[in-house]
Amino acid sequence: MLVVLAIAASIFAASPAVAARLDSWRFERDRNQLNFRTTGNVQPKAQLLSNPTRLIIDLPGTTLGQTTVRERVGGTIREIRVGQFERQTSRIVVELAPGYTLNPDQVQFRGSSPSQWTVQLPTPQPEVAISPTQTPVPPPPAVTVNSTLLQGIEVLDEGFILRTSGPTPEIDLRWSTDRTWVTLDLPGVKLSPQITERVRRVDRLGVNRLEAIQVSDSPLLSRVLLNLNDTRRNWQAQVTDLGEIVIWPQGQTPPSSSSLPSLATIQSVELANDGTSVVVNSDRPVGYKTEWDIQTLAYKITLFSSQLAQPPRELRTPSQSSLLWVRTIEEDPETVVVLVQPAAGIQVGGLSHPSGNQLRVQLQPNSIPETPAQTPPTVAVGERSLPIAVPPPTTQTPAPPTSTPAPSTPRVPTTSRRVVVIDAGHGGRDPGAVGIGGLREKEVVLDISRQVAEILERNGVTVVMTRQDDRTIDLAPRTQLANRVNANLFVSIHANAISMSRPDVNGLETYYFSSGQRLAQTIHRSMLRSFSNMRDRGVRRARFYVLRHTNMPAVLVETGFVTGRDDARMLANPTERTRMAEAIAQGILQYIREGR
Repeated sequence: MLVVLAIAASIFAASPAVAARLDSWRFERDRNQLNFRTTGNVQPKAQLLSNPTRLIIDLPGTTLGQTTVRERVGGTIREIRVGQFERQTSRIVVELAPGYTLNPDQVQFRGSSPSQWTVQLPTPQPEVAISPTQTPVPPPPAVTVNSTLLQGIEVLDEGFILRTSGPTPEIDLRWSTDRTWVTLDLPGVKLSPQITERVRRVDRLGVNRLEAIQVSDSPLLSRVLLNLNDTRRNWQAQVTDLGEIVIWPQGQTPPSSSSLPSLATIQSVELANDGTSVVVNSDRPVGYKTEWDIQTLAYKITLFSSQLAQPPRELRTPSQSSLLWVRTIEEDPETVVVLVQPAAGIQVGGLSHPSGNQLRVQLQPNSIPETPAQTPPTVAVGERSLPIAVPPPTTQTPAPPTSTPAPSTPRVPTTSRRVVVIDAGHGGRDPGAVGIGGLREKEVVLDISRQVAEILERNGVTVVMTRQDDRTIDLAPRTQLANRVNANLFVSIHANAISMSRPDVNGLETYYFSSGQRLAQTIHRSMLRSFSNMRDRGVRRARFYVLRHTNMPAVLVETGFVTGRDDARMLANPTERTRMAEAIAQGILQYIREGR
């Protein structure tokens, strides 16, 4: 049996900034093999969840829209679902039939290219089934970071509405064999401590009672049960655009609330402990996520289903504080954002929740900046569970044939995760150098930088970019970002220029200030290997701001002269820019591999 599904173009909601889309997938039942293809490069992430057993495959940087596609398979594989888990993460779910599980160590991923992947599943094995009425695990008072929060349950004449905040929830609706129970599983969802009435008498629509259970906290799993006295009805569930889950009988009008969802109120954002922590107080628990904001380069806390009690403002900080500023913003009528900008030499130690209605950001000195510390928090993908290793694709995107073939990209040891900041020079109001034919440095280096980042990430390196689009960023925030995230390496990418009357001046240059000399030499040699016809202008020491104010090995790469007759022709060619990106990335990876 071969199940094939091409995702219709009408369900995609990709923005121009999203690099990839899920194009098609197929499951070959006789081979127990899943194949999928994307329109752009992707590095999947995978994990195995239980109750029921599901293989979760997340595709970061990939989009489909809100539509969930389901395909029944049969046998030991119940169905395959494809949907949008987060704004820029698509998800493929392979759900096993009840009573079966997989050995996660035997799930094998193979990428024949960055856009073509095969997943080989082992033969499912029987497991012990879990009763839907098992004793629930008492929920702790704290709300898990980056989880979806089930905030309330509304019983209406037409059905039920479950109100959530946070990432769009995944749902799974099932019946018991005697059809007296409907079970709605919500992986990655946590019950709010404010839901105190977890068993409710209903006595309508053929439902005796409704129960809400926190089945597990690791991995997160909530469950809503409907006890039926009318077993003839069929029930259905759907996630709305507002993030609500509606449950209602098939063939009838779905329920809709006459009032807007209740929002949490952010009562205050204040400094505590002599300015070494920021405290967010709310009138109830809230779902949230944390990340580094690419626009302001600040630590960003997004609070879902929330509103401000006071107008947005910037918090004043005393001189010599651990903070430069703290801002509150209403991103939309139902989302509050808190931005925290640490001062130089200060890092974010993490976010905690000492009580259900309070979040605390702890700041601490970066006393040993050259020692890698915690990487910045990122948006969680799915629940915590049994991780499955996904190796990079065996074949990278092929480069066009050249007279000097580039060496194969060295693999980075997976035992040591490295953080590299890629700094695309200039941007926004600052075009950088403008050369022959109006060639602008800011556009050339942004294209090269993006491709360098993609190659490094495919090889297991964590990449932070100072800019990912055309925006104005001063020099200080670029180095502050690198120091704040405790990067291991800093690579600033530029294009050179001289008078337009000197088109004969061409060539490669690489600069360092102190600890970046060997990194500069390694990247420079890699570029020369790929561009043997370019003039070698050498590796030099310079006092550029971004080299003097970073706490890790830092280099500035000049990829050629936009005013040079030969270099400008090369830099204006997208194919040649890709070759340049590969050469720079290969130099970085070689430096990491050699453990320098």
